[in-house]
Amino acid sequence: MKAIIIAIGDELLIGQVLDTNSQWISQQCNDLNIEVIGHRTIPDGVASTTDAIDRAFRQCDLVILTGGLGPTNDDYTARALAAYYGMEIVFHQATWDRLTEYFASRGRQITDALKPQAMLPEGVTFLENDMGTAPGMYHCREGKHLVSFPGVPHEMKHLFSRRFVPLIRPFLGKSRLIQRTVLTVGLGETDIAGRIADIESALPKELSLAYLPDIGKVRLRVSGRGEDVENLGSIVNQVADDIIERLGSAVYGEGEISLAEAVKELMVNKRLTLGLAESCTGGNISREIVSVPGASGYFKGSIVSYANEIKHLILSVSSESLNNYGAVSEEVAREMADGALRILNTDMAVSVTGIAGPDGGSESKPVGTFWVGIAMKGRHTETYQINFNRDRERNIRFVTVYVLNKIRLLVNEF
Repeated sequence: MKAIIIAIGDELLIGQVLDTNSQWISQQCNDLNIEVIGHRTIPDGVASTTDAIDRAFRQCDLVILTGGLGPTNDDYTARALAAYYGMEIVFHQATWDRLTEYFASRGRQITDALKPQAMLPEGVTFLENDMGTAPGMYHCREGKHLVSFPGVPHEMKHLFSRRFVPLIRPFLGKSRLIQRTVLTVGLGETDIAGRIADIESALPKELSLAYLPDIGKVRLRVSGRGEDVENLGSIVNQVADDIIERLGSAVYGEGEISLAEAVKELMVNKRLTLGLAESCTGGNISREIVSVPGASGYFKGSIVSYANEIKHLILSVSSESLNNYGAVSEEVAREMADGALRILNTDMAVSVTGIAGPDGGSESKPVGTFWVGIAMKGRHTETYQINFNRDRERNIRFVTVYVLNKIRLLVNEF
């Protein structure tokens, strides 16, 4: 089954709101073996919506709408569906009763201003919304399916998973999609492609390999479609296993695990503790670490020593190093790591100092120059220089990935 996702809303077109709904819906469709062949964003309005539906149905079997359902004047989707299918708009008593109960349970008085939400196309299947007020809508005519969800993400996700999936699943056929995603860090696409060129060239015809790059990381997705699920799964697994073996330590996990999650599992399993001394990253590495539940099992804290006086007064970075070599230097990175190891009393401490940009660089130390220090009890403190000159945000993101990966690689040696 092929699908097109249509996101409705002027706020999406002007960039006021980010369309995360289409991304999430695509992920779910992929798992259901529904092939998404297009994303479209359209303005609010009956004519724009009916035109988009008509165009989409010329290419696909399923149209998924998100947005335009609600009590305000710019919520046109119900009227658009009625116009497209030639249905009457009628007062839907069951929806009104549910709205009345919904507001009463929250101690609020329902008013006639909400009645437009109960004026709905006669003949569609309504998807009861337990998370909000506007129902979803589903209709099938001549083998073409249409479903419409509210734009509020948590309402849309609930309706998709609980209401829509049971309706559409009987139409999806026997063919299934089998996938396995290998997560790598520290190698670029070109490097990876060169290392696994023979594996990729020998892929069975029913399989495909996709490269999904991010800053400092690349996901490799091995996919196969077919009806013999057991055999297909075996082939997908064999190719993924071959890739993992070939790429070795560049692989940090599979599926949806984050690099920070992989680091946490390693640190906790090896009963090691970590502390940070961040300068140019301003706490971003710490933020990544503590975004993972259970990070307190190994992460003791961070000192954000953005200013030189904090490096000196708290981390005991010497004035001589700051004056003679500058804040962005191997010497300062080493002393920051040593200071953090002592103050935070951890098994490992990592420091980072650099020039994230867009200003502050020089001929000898251009924007994108960073130094990382890693201190560990009983071992000599190591330092590493990085040069990655993009915009400020990407520089910080790259250094964050680099540091987390360095921690992962060093801990794997224990």
